Amino acid sequence: MFDKAINDLIRALRLYKVWTYQAWHDMSAKYKRTILGSLWIAGSMVTMSLVLSIVYGALHGADLSTVLPSIMGGILCWGLAGFMLIDGPDIFMNAGVTIKSHAYPFSYYVFESGARTFMVFLNNLVVFFIAMALIRQLAIPHWTVIPGLAVTFVTMFSWGTVISLLASRFRDLRFMIPHLGQILYFLTPIMWRAEDISPAKKAIIVDMNPLYGLVEIVRAPLLGHAPAPLCWSLALGLMGLGVAVWLLVFGVFRKRIPFWV
Repeated sequence: MFDKAINDLIRALRLYKVWTYQAWHDMSAKYKRTILGSLWIAGSMVTMSLVLSIVYGALHGADLSTVLPSIMGGILCWGLAGFMLIDGPDIFMNAGVTIKSHAYPFSYYVFESGARTFMVFLNNLVVFFIAMALIRQLAIPHWTVIPGLAVTFVTMFSWGTVISLLASRFRDLRFMIPHLGQILYFLTPIMWRAEDISPAKKAIIVDMNPLYGLVEIVRAPLLGHAPAPLCWSLALGLMGLGVAVWLLVFGVFRKRIPFWV
């Protein structure tokens, strides 16, 4: 059971040139014949970050140069952390025709969708650094950004596969999980800062939120400092649980995917 799931993963990894190219083609084709091209992707992030920073700064009396890095970094990193909740439910359903007509390993479709999300992240990352330089808050990324991204991608893959598989079987999850993602987006310190709420609320909303850890292990290094140990514990716990659930669910129900999509 487990060996077939791992074999599916290995076969998909060997096709890295295919799903990388396909992800790039899908992303670039969307903005074909536009003047700004992929900059439209970053435009929404910059606009949202500026508006939220101005409003948040006015409410809490904080300077824009203090608030903007946290909010823009949070929105940037949520694109990765929220992948399993936003894009995850539709991965197999969107590839239903291809799944029924091609013998690609099922993990291939998760890698393709994840690669597309990661390319958007890299595109927005360039704009993030430019914005930080303009407000004189540019910092050299901490070395922990590398293991942080590795943990994030493994978590994206494992939970993305599980959620997509379950949403293919139980179609209501395709609509419920994105709504859950919106709720968790507001509960995670992205548009607000964890240090600005009371310790009692922080202990419940922040310290028990694994998505906060997943966001912070990438955001903190991008802002030039190491993530707190709590963030690593939250992120690694979510990743470990995701890998275990992936082995069980994907190993048992992998063959049923073509019948569900």
